[in-house]
Amino acid sequence: MTQSRLIAIAGLLALGMVGLPAFIYHAGPPPSDWRWVVAFAAFGGAFAADLRRPRLVLLLVESAAAIALVLLRCNGYEGTLLAVIAMQLGARTGRRAGLLWVGAQSLLLIGATAIQVSPKAALLLAPPYLGFQLVALFTFDFMAREMAARAALAAANTELRAVQEMLADSSRMAERLRIAHELHDALGHRLTTLTLNLEAAMQLTQGPSRAHVETSQAMARQLLAEVREIVADSAARDGVQLAQALKTLASAVPRPAVHLEIADGLRVADPERAHILLRCAQEIVTNAARHSDAENLWIVIRREDGAVLIKAHDDGRGSDRSDGGFGLRGMRERVERVGGGLRIDTRPGRGFDVTAWLPVRGGAA
Repeated sequence: MTQSRLIAIAGLLALGMVGLPAFIYHAGPPPSDWRWVVAFAAFGGAFAADLRRPRLVLLLVESAAAIALVLLRCNGYEGTLLAVIAMQLGARTGRRAGLLWVGAQSLLLIGATAIQVSPKAALLLAPPYLGFQLVALFTFDFMAREMAARAALAAANTELRAVQEMLADSSRMAERLRIAHELHDALGHRLTTLTLNLEAAMQLTQGPSRAHVETSQAMARQLLAEVREIVADSAARDGVQLAQALKTLASAVPRPAVHLEIADGLRVADPERAHILLRCAQEIVTNAARHSDAENLWIVIRREDGAVLIKAHDDGRGSDRSDGGFGLRGMRERVERVGGGLRIDTRPGRGFDVTAWLPVRGGAA
């Protein structure tokens, strides 16, 4: 079960525990306190909105609504809602910020209870409510750290698998080239020697035998040309095949959904540049997941004018910074170091558009 689902369940239970006694209380002869109802609705609305798109301002609204409920005191259970806020803090903020927030909430709780009931009651209620908040904060902080560690491990494992596929492809390519060069060096040398010897034999041969020597010499030259053509064609067709490595990288990401479109048979002759392309795609996925908070990411990789072009777009929240974060700046440095370029277009609410191009030595086939 995910953290967000646990928080949603705990929040609904807490709201039910606070709201049901209040409903029973207000169902009787005493008139309903509309201020309490408004504060309760404000907490529930902010909590629901925060589950869909977490924001600190919504947590502030929840804290203010919870303290208001304590001040308006209907059934004495209102302070339970502070533990729900502590859960959200543990899942989202660092420990230091969470502890400061919990401390501030607890002081406000003491003040509100002292006003509503008495200072003595406030001092008696403060320790257990503080304890509930700390348990919730540290439990969800631990869960967040564990989930982050698992996500980092999964990302590292996925990257390793993708790089392994590229290395295996590079090894196969290197072995094919080695065999082709060996054939060229061995057969080429002997065929050249045979051609020279046949040339000498043709000078010394007369009559019908000369025609047979000429035919043999022509066949030897044709065979030498074919060997050279096979070696050249092998070198031209070799290269790191990026499609499978990129698909492996995209398939391991639970969110956003990565829609990958790769030109058929895309290969890059230089393994180093193929690795740079893989890193670029990885950083685009990471940016969409961590910073853009996107649901979908579309990546198109194709050949264009002697370069490999990566065009990406996500449907996330975007940013007002067109230079991107640290990861995208590192990506820009990588591609510019080998003569490529990077363009980022983003606005709040419009997602990220990232275009990277990288010239490839020997072209991409």
